[in-house]
Amino acid sequence: MKKNLRYWFFVFILFQFTTSLHERLYAHHTGSTHSPTATLRFVDPFTGKREKPANYLVFTQDYYQSTRENSHLYTTTAYAETNFLDGRLSLNVSVPWNYYQQRNREDAARIGKTYIGAKFQPFFDLSKPYFFVIDASIGFPSGQDTDRFTGGNYYAGSSNMTFGYLYERFSFVSKVGGILPLSRPQPSNLQDNDGIPYYLRLPAQSEPAPSYDFLKTVNLSGYITYYYQPKLSFFTGFNYRNPYNGVEYSSTRDGNNPNYFIEGSIGSSYNFSEKYNLSFAYRYPLQRDRDYRLYQSAITLALSMELGD
Repeated sequence: MKKNLRYWFFVFILFQFTTSLHERLYAHHTGSTHSPTATLRFVDPFTGKREKPANYLVFTQDYYQSTRENSHLYTTTAYAETNFLDGRLSLNVSVPWNYYQQRNREDAARIGKTYIGAKFQPFFDLSKPYFFVIDASIGFPSGQDTDRFTGGNYYAGSSNMTFGYLYERFSFVSKVGGILPLSRPQPSNLQDNDGIPYYLRLPAQSEPAPSYDFLKTVNLSGYITYYYQPKLSFFTGFNYRNPYNGVEYSSTRDGNNPNYFIEGSIGSSYNFSEKYNLSFAYRYPLQRDRDYRLYQSAITLALSMELGD
């Protein structure tokens, strides 16, 4: 219980520090606008990230209750993005940190898989109430030190196509994409390569035989947002994934796994100003059998801050 309280206290202090620092750096900016397309934020309820390229920083806090491994999982993700070409292209990086609150064993914390990617908005006038975005990213191997890292010791590629449309007080967004494993598990390296990153080393032994299958993963999602006020909106969405476990499909649980995973989401988003946005989402997996469900439910809280003038 004490570790859990310390964890949430740390997350709260981090949010407060970054918000205060950003206000000091950009305190001169006090402008505002009443244009719905200028202030509108298409926010993914499952990640807290913005769909269109932007200059911003977002901290996302996910809480997964009663996971399959008999634990509660807290995932804090730092995501930074910067754009170019008048908002048509952006580069981004994402680093997660996982904290496992485990029953009948000691709690644990690990750094997750790091992704580096890009977004591109190729068509349409950016001031129009609709958009089309292509994004792609690469995830790096976690390394052999499983006491510090998690997320899979292999390269993975992720890509999506996102469509969005604004109609009066409603916006509609759909996303089609997937994750592709780009390598097998990276072998252990027993050579003396002090100072050389593990991903640049020559392997000293053959790849280990995985206890699970590496499969291509298809992700489909969509959500509808209702803008109750210029600063306050509400949304509902769904997320579909096939196969059920994602890229790492455990062969030991094939008998307990459905063919696909699907969850629903409801939540709200609040804009403190042009630069600050807070979103909250409650996520509910629709497969409820205790023998195979990945988790009981999840909560996503995301604070985003635009960078620059």
